[in-house]
Amino acid sequence: MTYPASLLKGSQRLQTTTSSPLIYRKKTVLEKCGISETTLRRWMAKEGFPRPRQLGPRAVGWVAIEIDTWLVARPVADHNDPAED
Repeated sequence: MTYPASLLKGSQRLQTTTSSPLIYRKKTVLEKCGISETTLRRWMAKEGFPRPRQLGPRAVGWVAIEIDTWLVARPVADHNDPAED
């Protein structure tokens, strides 16, 4: 867990702060990608979209850097492509 620097003193900052990955819950993934749940399932099955991690017995989340990396690797849309009309 990372604590705000204002709560820590001197060397305590180095000893108690840890780096843990940022986790997106499903709602955030859907909003960030601008997709529906159906599209999310299809992307995971066929497009190589990152799979969620088990956070608890009934909770999953996606590692943010995996989502961001996947999105950046997607091809750039060609606005002159007639298939998009």
